[in-house]
Amino acid sequence: MIYMRNEKGYALVMVLLLTVLVLGISATFLAGSLNNAKQEKAVDLSNQSIAAAEMGVLYYSTDFERSLDLIKQEVLNQTRLELDKIVACLYSSNKAACDTSAERKSWEQSIDLQMKQLYVKKILIKVNELIKINGTATEPFTSTQTKYTPETWKLLNVTYTDAELTTLSNALIDGIVNKGILELKMEVEGTSLSSPKTLNSLFTVNIPASFLNPGEVYNVDQEIISGKEDAAYRDIFKLASPTQSCDTLLTNVIADTAIAPYECKMTGDQQLSVFIAKVKAAGKNPVDFWVHVDDFQKNVCTSNCNSIDFLGTNVVVKATDAGATSNMNNLVNGNLIINGTLSTGQNMNNLGKNMSKQTIVLKEMEIGGNIKNLYYTNLMVLGNESGNDARLYVGGQFQIDNYSRLCMDIDRIRQTDLDRLASTIEVTNSGMIIYYSSDASKTFKLTGTDAVNRTALYVKRNTNYATFLENCGISIKSTQTVPISSPIVIDTDFDFEVDY
Repeated sequence: MIYMRNEKGYALVMVLLLTVLVLGISATFLAGSLNNAKQEKAVDLSNQSIAAAEMGVLYYSTDFERSLDLIKQEVLNQTRLELDKIVACLYSSNKAACDTSAERKSWEQSIDLQMKQLYVKKILIKVNELIKINGTATEPFTSTQTKYTPETWKLLNVTYTDAELTTLSNALIDGIVNKGILELKMEVEGTSLSSPKTLNSLFTVNIPASFLNPGEVYNVDQEIISGKEDAAYRDIFKLASPTQSCDTLLTNVIADTAIAPYECKMTGDQQLSVFIAKVKAAGKNPVDFWVHVDDFQKNVCTSNCNSIDFLGTNVVVKATDAGATSNMNNLVNGNLIINGTLSTGQNMNNLGKNMSKQTIVLKEMEIGGNIKNLYYTNLMVLGNESGNDARLYVGGQFQIDNYSRLCMDIDRIRQTDLDRLASTIEVTNSGMIIYYSSDASKTFKLTGTDAVNRTALYVKRNTNYATFLENCGISIKSTQTVPISSPIVIDTDFDFEVDY
């Protein structure tokens, strides 16, 4: 009987031991689960903080790049104004500072350096503005505890003091210009529920090698160096077309018996490309030839009209030649003279799409639609031989853009069309309006928003007809000209990288 009681006691002890063991194991698992939950929560908060910092990097990099675009346009405008000072010197009675090629080249080099310095200076002004907001948190969302804060803005590739940056010292600016690159470090702290995470970002801005483009020039006449008369309206639009064939003309040119300007008539199945090849083979310049054609499609186009390269040849067509007017956006390196009125109810877009200079000369123009994306094109409207009511009308948008010029003889154009043009035309980048008038009191000025500054930047007057033609791509007489570089359209050339 005593033995049986001891056996029950041992069983009770075993049950109690097992119960304690189970409770111990459960407590261990529970503690591990709680620890994992804490770790997962910490990781989640860290990821949210990184995301907040990334939002800050994206915001400030976008803001910085947008500022670079605005700075680029400001420097481009200032470059144009500085180059205009050289032009003013050449037109003045005292040319002591600009009467030699060396002086003009030195002046242009000085302008180029000044514009690089101005570009860097304006960027540093932006950097100083950003430094002022260090430590200022931004909460991108309401009802959350997420925010990003800029902590550091620092130039990396130059040695400088805070005072030099604040005062925009010349030594700092010149140091960056000489290096040709500006590197800016930014630190942004992202925070989610008081759990901070910092990201480093490097902004890189390349300083342009030059703000001037010597390949795109504005010519300023100095003096006549030959005995020829000044170019006139009738040198462009002849009263009668030539009767001499182009092959006969070339034979006479080779024999030195032809009299300039070299003009000929192309008829039948003759091809402009074949004639140009003969001109080049003879060692002559296609630019010196004026070729009148009866059928643009037949005489100028080959298998198709895409990318027709005139090599500088002047091609004269009738206004009724539909083949010419429908292929104006396919020209390359040539002059197309339309002897009459260009009239269409459609758009006239994408002229100069081949990125090669072309010149289109008209008497009148009536476009019912738009003229947009005008690149590398000189568009000249010279009016009729008599009267002052020639049309220059564009019903829709009229945009003059990179390396393009609208040239017009305002003495021959209807005043109401000029008034409408002044209020509607859009000129951007290196685009330009050049006009001629023999009347000193007659001017063309843009109207509307910021009209005075826009006119100063984009509108030029020529009082000499030959210079007017030459600035718009038509050269007839021999004159000494002075090339002045045009400002180049630059890319912001901005990049950034983030260090996690």
